[in-house]
Amino acid sequence: MSLKMKPSLTHPSATGKCHAPALSNAYHPSRGIGRSTIWAVSLLYSFMLIASLASAASITVSSDLQAAINAAQPGDTLLVAPGTYEKISIGKSLNLIGNGAVIQAGERDACVNIEASDVSISGFLVRNGFYGIKLNNVRGCTVANNTVIRCTQPGIALLFSDGNIIQGNNASFNGLGGEGWYGIYLSNSNDNLILDNVAYGNGAYGINLFPSCSNNTIRGNVLQGNMYGLYMFTDCSNNIIEYNDLSRNTNSGLDLRFDCTDNLIRNNSMIENVVAGLTLLDSGYNSISGNLIEANGRYGLQIQSNSNGNTIIDNTISDSQTGIFLDSSQNLIYRNKISYNVIQAEDRGENSWNASYPLGGNLWSDYHGSDDYQGPEQNVLGADGFGDLPYEIDSSSLDRYPIMGDQVRQISIIDKALNPTQARVGDDIKVTVRMEALYDLNQLTVRAYQSGEEAKGYGRLVASGDAYQGSFSTALLDPGEYDLVLRVNDVRGFELEETLGSFSVTPRS
Repeated sequence: MSLKMKPSLTHPSATGKCHAPALSNAYHPSRGIGRSTIWAVSLLYSFMLIASLASAASITVSSDLQAAINAAQPGDTLLVAPGTYEKISIGKSLNLIGNGAVIQAGERDACVNIEASDVSISGFLVRNGFYGIKLNNVRGCTVANNTVIRCTQPGIALLFSDGNIIQGNNASFNGLGGEGWYGIYLSNSNDNLILDNVAYGNGAYGINLFPSCSNNTIRGNVLQGNMYGLYMFTDCSNNIIEYNDLSRNTNSGLDLRFDCTDNLIRNNSMIENVVAGLTLLDSGYNSISGNLIEANGRYGLQIQSNSNGNTIIDNTISDSQTGIFLDSSQNLIYRNKISYNVIQAEDRGENSWNASYPLGGNLWSDYHGSDDYQGPEQNVLGADGFGDLPYEIDSSSLDRYPIMGDQVRQISIIDKALNPTQARVGDDIKVTVRMEALYDLNQLTVRAYQSGEEAKGYGRLVASGDAYQGSFSTALLDPGEYDLVLRVNDVRGFELEETLGSFSVTPRS
């Protein structure tokens, strides 16, 4: 180990030959502060600053990193040369900077154990430990620009540690054996900044807060390819979760469970998670705004089991099996764009799907009402940007002020023809339809109805050029008037049932 000390800085007071001047011109009520008093105080502060600078050293380390840590003084900087080093424990305020340095440990040890406040560590590859970098009961530490991989439990862990910065690290492929653990883990830790990290392919969670973690800011992280992107469990409140990419995880992008309340969740991306974009379980009074929640497998937004009093505003929720699933009450949902979900929304509680007029409700891609009236009761002539009729989620849940614009049918009929429209029993009716659909169509069938009741027989339509064609046989019908109804679904499960036209059947003579 070589020691490269900064040049020693000395000043006259260190020799004992220079003393602060006598304060003969000191403060007096009748005169104020004298010039020599100001000069003396300034000189004293200058001496203190010089002494502080002189005491901090920059030390280059190329072997036995723990010995260098033990020998260093608080405030020193250790410049760690390329090489592989054994586990370390830091019990004083130091700044460690790695340059191609690797720290690794056995599977039951932490690679880096930080037990002092105001420690900074950056630029290391940390691997193959029980923990990667562990902060225990400390504050004011910075962990930045490290790669922490293949540890048995968390890559980076904060235990009972407040006011730290975790920034720009790659904490991936940790906890892959046994129980499955985390990229970054906070426990009983508050007021931390978790910024711009990557946590990919960890056994369970990209980032996990459990339990009792409050007032943390989790911003700009990429949490993909885990079971859960960000998982908050038990009494985690008043956290800010913003501008994170919580996508392509095997369960949910973001999951809050059991008394995780009053969190601000905004401007995140939750795309193509296998189960849900965002799940709340027994967690209420959160603000969920400005998020892109798109193409998740089962649910865009899933709110369950006493997750009451949440505000859901200005989100885009699209292309999932169910856009919003609510099994809770007293939630307020408005100004969201809810589009192209197989089931746009399901409400099993008592929730509000619009704010008061004129704040309005939500934009639904399958709303096809008109906008001719305005006002709280939509009974005053003149458009206001809200549909005149409510959007119906179910018989007891309505959006009273659906927002107009961008409504597009997932499946629509653009042309249709029946020939003939008057047939004798046993004749075939030729059916031609031209369709417009966002996704590939699976199956098209036609069935006859009489006075609202389905009659016997059906026909199938197949693609023919830019149209679908087939025939419907009247052989099983009694003479009378009928409606011919098309049923169609697409590869994502959207369904359309629409009457193509009427025909009559007469007896054969």
